[in-house]
Order: sequence, then structure tokens, then C-alpha cells
Amino acid sequence: MSFQIFTYRYLLMLSISMLPLVLTACGGGGDSNLGNGGGDDGVVGLSQHGSTNSHNDSRRGIDCMSCHTSGGSGTGVFVTAGTSVGDAGGYVEYYADTARTDRRARLEIDAYGNFYTVTAIDILTPDNISGFSPGAYITVVMPGGAIRNMPGIVSHTSASCNVCHSVGGTQSPL
Repeated sequence: MSFQIFTYRYLLMLSISMLPLVLTACGGGGDSNLGNGGGDDGVVGLSQHGSTNSHNDSRRGIDCMSCHTSGGSGTGVFVTAGTSVGDAGGYVEYYADTARTDRRARLEIDAYGNFYTVTAIDILTPDNISGFSPGAYITVVMPGGAIRNMPGIVSHTSASCNVCHSVGGTQSPL
């Protein structure tokens, strides 16, 4: 019996001592309501401040989801993505309400001005009955803190920001 107690205590202590390593290795991702985005540099599928994992070539500013989609040539299936023409840094925030009090996600803009995620955002996820999503109200927070609110709502069918916000698009670049 004392051997069993020793074994359980040993496993418990080993588990507790390994927990910080596991949490560090998994990176962040952050709670969407706390404003933490990102994790370790190099996490595939989530843009992060300072990261250079995205494109800084002729693909920058074009429709990200033309490649980053199911069966596409890009790595990962993006839920939403785009390019900010301003300085690197800042955030793109996704709200469930027009007053922008119910934030559901906050993506960091990386070193090349790109933002993206493969993680589902509930308000951009179609329901199983209608096939539609509630949609999101978008706010771009610039590195200096200036805020730009998008005046419409974005659904899962239009969450590839560069389709409209690009040179030649229907809206000015972000």
C-alpha cells in the first residue's frame, strides 16, 4: 500500500511540475474577452505581433482565402484574414453588437501587417439549421491606439477582408 501511495504522489508531483512546460509549449491563443492574442512566435494559424510567418511578397494584400481554404494551396483554413496597410501591430476586433461591448475575438496584426486565424469565432460560424452566422462588427485598433469601426456587419461568407479592402476592391484598404 505504501508503494501505491508513493507512486501516486510521484505521478502527482511529476504532473504538477510538467504543467508549466506544457502550457508554455502550447502557446497562447488567449481568451477572446481578455484581449490576449497570439502565443509563441511560430504558431501556425494565428497571427501574432512581431511574427513573420505570413506573406511579405506579392501575395500580401490579396484575398487570403483564395489559398487558405479547404483544398487550397495555403497552410491552414482561415476563418477570417486580411492585411492592414498601416504599421505592423495593432488589433482587429470582432464584436457581436453594434455598440461594440461584446467582443468575441481579438487578432493581433503581425510584422507584415497581416491578421488571420484558423480558430472558429462563434459569431462567424454558420449554424446547422440555416447555414448562416450572426455576423461580426469589426473594429481595427491601430498601433497608436486610434480606432476605426467598420460601419457594416461581416458574415462568414465575407470574412476575407482583402476581397473588398484592397486596391481594386470596393472599399479602401485597411
